[in-house]
Amino acid sequence: MLNFLNYPNSMYLAVIEALKSNTYPNPKVGAVLIDKDNQIKAIGHHRGKGTDHAEIEIIKKSSIQFDDTLFVTLEPCLHTDTSPSCADELLKTKLKNIVIGDIDTDIRTNGKSFEKLKQAGLNVSIINGVNNFINPNYNIKNLHNRPISYIGKVATSNNNMITDKSKDNKYITNSKSLELTHLVRATVDGILIGKNTLINDNPLLNVRHEALSDIQIHKYVLWGSDNKTINDFIDKHDDKTFITSFSSKNSNIVNLNELTFQNLEYFLISQKITSLLVEGGNYVHKFFIENNFYDCFYKFTSDHNIDIGLTLDPIIDSYLNDKLILNRKIRLNDNSLHIYN
Repeated sequence: MLNFLNYPNSMYLAVIEALKSNTYPNPKVGAVLIDKDNQIKAIGHHRGKGTDHAEIEIIKKSSIQFDDTLFVTLEPCLHTDTSPSCADELLKTKLKNIVIGDIDTDIRTNGKSFEKLKQAGLNVSIINGVNNFINPNYNIKNLHNRPISYIGKVATSNNNMITDKSKDNKYITNSKSLELTHLVRATVDGILIGKNTLINDNPLLNVRHEALSDIQIHKYVLWGSDNKTINDFIDKHDDKTFITSFSSKNSNIVNLNELTFQNLEYFLISQKITSLLVEGGNYVHKFFIENNFYDCFYKFTSDHNIDIGLTLDPIIDSYLNDKLILNRKIRLNDNSLHIYN
């Protein structure tokens, strides 16, 4: 599935492994050890603060040989904390080949392990971008000292429609785009949609991936000030938190008094959200754009036109083109994906 990002298969498996645990406040990390015939010898992942790091799991699970290759999604740590230095522990083995997904921007490591392993004679290569995908808030926290990373996602037709009123099928894009959307969902702590998306699409907002189906994500609806129709939906969506500007005795309704970005962020921080995926329509995307707070944006576009529907607000495309940088364009059969950072 991640071949579109040009990850080797073993790194893709390490990504899936990394996403299996909520490791807050630590980054999610996965590792895969293969032998000279590309056969998997061991798979491991970090499970949370105070538990073994992914590399230590690999060391404990398998006898590493000189012709094995270790794929790990983040540079092995150099420091000792609640776990020993992974770089030092790897140097105690026969390992000679290691592929790293990203340099660790934690100042305690930040390329030092990479250099130490190379100087010890290991063949070390870096793919780049793997950890940024798995832990979208990691560099935002380390480099910019911000608590939450905000990621936008929208699906449009070729003529920029975001709804199709001429068909019963609520999906505009194809199965490949949907498959990737579910993988992106697995990387974040929370998903937020708007009132109209809830009413029109009735989304489950879960992760439908066979290896990651147990992932639990906080689900939020930016409902607003409409206190008249909310009761028609809230009982049907008791797994979601409705963010409003009015008081209610219902425990699923959170009153921010005033729907400002600052109030929303304070609330999300209280929920221990470090990364939020915004999957809405024009209203919610404009809310974040007005505050200039997207760190990444996935725009999926079908090759097909829609005759009757709602058009994506031009403000959104203007923001993507003027404020963010098109980092990657990928073909997904009859869809295209534009990734902005």
